[in-house]
Amino acid sequence: MSTAEGAASNWWQRAGGAMGFHVLVLAFALRTALAAFVALWIAYAIGLEHPHWAAMSAWASSQPMREHLLSRGIYRFSGSVVGVVFAIALVLVAQESLWVLAIGLALWGALCAFLGNLQRGYMVYGCMLAGYSAAMVVLLHHGLAGSVWPLAWDRMFTVVTGVAAALCVSWCFAPRRKATLLIAQSRAALAGVLQATAADLRQQPMPAGGDYAQLLSRLAQVEELLELYPEGSRTARNTSQAMHWQQHHALELVYFLGLESQARQMQAPAEASNALEQEVKEAPQPPYAPLAQALEQLVAALQAPPQQQEGHALDVHRALRQAIGACEDAVAGVQSQAKQVPPVVQALYRLLQEMRQGLRAEELDLQGRTRSSWRPRSSERLPLHRDWVGAREAAVRAGGTLLIFGIVWAWTQASIVAFGMLGLSVMLLVFSALESPGRTMAFVLRGQLIGAGLALLCQALIWPWAQSAGQMVWMVLPFALMGGLLFAHKRTAAGAMDINMAMFILLAPVFPDTASLGQHLSMALAVVSGPALAWVVYRWVYPTNAQRRMQTLARMMVQEVPAMAHRLQEEAKPSRGLAVSVAATNWWQAQLHHRLLRLVRWADKTQLPERAQLPRMGLSLRAMQTAMLQLQQWRRETIFATPALRRTERLAQLALQRTVAWGKAQPGDVASRKARAAWASLAQQPVLPAVLAVQVQGIAQRDLPVLDGVRQALR
Repeated sequence: MSTAEGAASNWWQRAGGAMGFHVLVLAFALRTALAAFVALWIAYAIGLEHPHWAAMSAWASSQPMREHLLSRGIYRFSGSVVGVVFAIALVLVAQESLWVLAIGLALWGALCAFLGNLQRGYMVYGCMLAGYSAAMVVLLHHGLAGSVWPLAWDRMFTVVTGVAAALCVSWCFAPRRKATLLIAQSRAALAGVLQATAADLRQQPMPAGGDYAQLLSRLAQVEELLELYPEGSRTARNTSQAMHWQQHHALELVYFLGLESQARQMQAPAEASNALEQEVKEAPQPPYAPLAQALEQLVAALQAPPQQQEGHALDVHRALRQAIGACEDAVAGVQSQAKQVPPVVQALYRLLQEMRQGLRAEELDLQGRTRSSWRPRSSERLPLHRDWVGAREAAVRAGGTLLIFGIVWAWTQASIVAFGMLGLSVMLLVFSALESPGRTMAFVLRGQLIGAGLALLCQALIWPWAQSAGQMVWMVLPFALMGGLLFAHKRTAAGAMDINMAMFILLAPVFPDTASLGQHLSMALAVVSGPALAWVVYRWVYPTNAQRRMQTLARMMVQEVPAMAHRLQEEAKPSRGLAVSVAATNWWQAQLHHRLLRLVRWADKTQLPERAQLPRMGLSLRAMQTAMLQLQQWRRETIFATPALRRTERLAQLALQRTVAWGKAQPGDVASRKARAAWASLAQQPVLPAVLAVQVQGIAQRDLPVLDGVRQALR
């Protein structure tokens, strides 16, 4: 680009910014508006009954990045197919009975809302689209049941037309996904963990940003970026999977670092703990200095910007191999002294091994090998968090509301009720998975009011001059471009998508336009009533916002403790449940890690006042469940042949039983004191191994009080 061209480009950017536009969004918004108009024109040209649906599909499927554009288009088409197939089956079964249609739509909407809230990425959109695509066909169909086929085919062809127009117009302009941004942030977070580990091995103070809470926040930022990263690319899915495993092992290492930091800050109250510390002090120190030095070299290599050049990749691989070798030498040195390898070193070695797989995935991603057949060694997917509580509430909210309005529709047989019910189904499905759907409805309502106003302006002042339906289509072009401008302006960006969706759903080019202004106004009010009614529903039926979702997630995490105690208590025979418990260990550890990162990220974004308790909660949850599993393992391997052992077994059963009761009682209740007393009595038993006794004592003195505080804050 010449100097003159660069100056002109900067001038336009400065002018657009001065007028209040998001300059980087403006080009995307205008080409999307153009794609919507092209879809509208093509759908009209091939004779589709509802060409404005094609424009809506073009707006809904457009994305700024090429991979996301393809993925969202695929999910929009797939969701539409599933929804239309269900609608056809429902109409044929109902045989013109509005009561059957109303009940069927309510059940289908509840199912789609439930499944959609359990998914991630654009799969959420596909599930929700299946719900309201069925509503579009059912509620807009008139006549005999057999006449539903033209409307169903029209819906399918308009979706295909809109998606194809968005792909054709945007594909050449949309940039590829930038892998370097995610990889750089992931490596920076891992570098912070390794830097803190090196300081711990040298027994030095933690570096800046190396405390437990800050490491959690950095890992949580990476976890958030992984939400949509794998969309549209097989290589990106491999990278995302490898990074999820890296996050899991990094958080495992951070957990042990947090435990050591917490132990250093506390005065050891237990004699077993004092004995262990004295034993460590008297033993020869293992050779950790070379390992710390190798970790520092690896940190320096990870902090360099990831590039596609061969030299930088070799530097990172070389530093990683040296760190793995130093870790193996350190382990050999510890074992030569007949000592147990510290948990920090074990977790560090597992993380370094997983990073070897992650680097391979990142290299392929940086090289743009979209058809690579390579897979991470850890092919098993991590059990990520699924919001079962939110999904159940969304299903009840969507299904119950649609059932009520469906009954009104079936009773009155009013088409205006059906049209309003259609808009309500979109609002209750698409926005139910957002963090604060009720707050979002305010922006949606504002956007739909603007879109309805633009549509009425076109219908009242512009379309009366048209001499044919083709001219009506061309007269929509200025309004489509205006929708793009509103999409890129800072004041209207929040509800801009709904401006265009409401405008196009009302601008159905039918010549001659025989509807009066009053009829157009009533249709506009029916469209706008959707978000207005949805706002009321979201406010009063399971009111949901970011803070309530965080509270629900925290409750689910805390409730895992009494649930595990109940499972361990119900194991009748020592041989029963051994494999199950091992599998459950891997499951709850990985799920706890993902839930904790998600919770920390939500708390950081919303500036939750209680977010300082989250790191302590994560440590206590992990420590308490680990102690219970190790206690169960000791019970399996022990023959209770003496009175002392049998007494310890009875106390272990009592501790698990009171932990279950603690989970059912109110925080700070008598059940909490009884549970702490039971674990404290168990820790005093002399036949219990010293290390396990320290962990059990930690449950009574640290973990249960911390979790009680969290439960009290969540009330």
